[in-house]
Amino acid sequence: MKSNKKIRFLIILLVFGFGYGLEWKTLYPNARANASMIVDSINQRIILFGGMTLRLNNRIYNDVWELPLDTTQPYIWFPLSVSGNSPSPRYNHSAVYDQVHQRMLVFGGMISGGVLLNEVWALNLVAGSESWERLYPAGASPVPRQATSAIYHPTRNSLILFGGAGDYVWYNDLWELNLDSMVWREIIVPGQRPPPRNYGGVFFDANNNRMIIFGGNSEVFYNDLWSLDLTVGNEHWTELHPTGSIPSPRTNFAYGYDRANNKFYVFGGFTIQGGMVFLNDLYELDITTLNWTQITPSGDLPVERRNAAGVYDFFGNNFFIFGGDQYYDLYFGETYFIHLGTTDTPEWQSQPILNVAPSLFINSPSSDLVRIRYTMPKICNIEIKIIDANGRIVKNLFAGSINSTSGALVWNMNNNSGKKVGSGVYYCLLETEDTKISKKFVIAK
Repeated sequence: MKSNKKIRFLIILLVFGFGYGLEWKTLYPNARANASMIVDSINQRIILFGGMTLRLNNRIYNDVWELPLDTTQPYIWFPLSVSGNSPSPRYNHSAVYDQVHQRMLVFGGMISGGVLLNEVWALNLVAGSESWERLYPAGASPVPRQATSAIYHPTRNSLILFGGAGDYVWYNDLWELNLDSMVWREIIVPGQRPPPRNYGGVFFDANNNRMIIFGGNSEVFYNDLWSLDLTVGNEHWTELHPTGSIPSPRTNFAYGYDRANNKFYVFGGFTIQGGMVFLNDLYELDITTLNWTQITPSGDLPVERRNAAGVYDFFGNNFFIFGGDQYYDLYFGETYFIHLGTTDTPEWQSQPILNVAPSLFINSPSSDLVRIRYTMPKICNIEIKIIDANGRIVKNLFAGSINSTSGALVWNMNNNSGKKVGSGVYYCLLETEDTKISKKFVIAK
């Protein structure tokens, strides 16, 4: 459903505030990592909240964005106007969709200064009257933490949490917030349970009334798979042993769950293999057969990254990812999606918003030149650089203010030391204060 109160423009929004003059606002989310996304199934849209970047302006966000999932229209982000007192800017929080009460529930995370939270917030998602409300549960509560695995259980009408991390401590406790009584309780599960961790990928398997958790990390990186039976009074953990092409141990990955076909998708993240290694591989777990399959899509493959937000759109059978980072000086603002229908060859596609977000085009490199063109939504400061397949900066091409919303550059394939680069895979990165996009190209000599 679409709200009649929202006025949407494709390039920029010019807002008049009495006593404040005119203000330009961008119409796409800034580059960021550690944000959250959920699918609002009633209104057929993706909701994005929060996140952070330590690059350029060192910002933490509490903005809300929506991406309508009308498959007859281009996918375009719109800022969502929300009434009420907003949560403080935060990242590494957990967010789940409460479809019974048409709201998003947000737990924990981290705010400025590295302060951990155990707050609970609700974002009412009735179209046209979206509003924030802080909830105040009773009872002993989970200690403040970040990167907690969370689900909403519709029958129990509960927010259920597992694990997460504090200051150099990892948890494997289990908590339930009953949303009828608004009381926290710790669920004591006897016997075997997963090792402590944060950033575990999680979903609710309604067919079998269980929560399933994959991967994550503490001081150890995991690729294990655990199931929590959520029968009231008989909750217990079982380690599952899937077959197939099992993903390598990893954490901080994007993930999404296709509830109609009972499949779980994992993208990217990072691991430690003699150093930090960023990933951009894609895996599918068939929950019925417990078999992992690596998917090798064609198309515009996203750059290796961690801390991207992910969600599965069951209306269009698309797996979406947004943002992410490599270390603390490289943040992404692209939206990618991949159609995972049974009859189509999987192909990554980037968000087609030429008139909203910056766009970057690269002609096929000739023997000694790479030609780069860009379009921008407004005059601003930009940086353009070339990095190699390992994420190292090869050449700083441009940094400064542009005087036109479109332009072109030519790279002679010399690195910052003036030497010719070799054959291989490279990426052109364009960065503004608000976002960052990248394009892959190959030099063959």
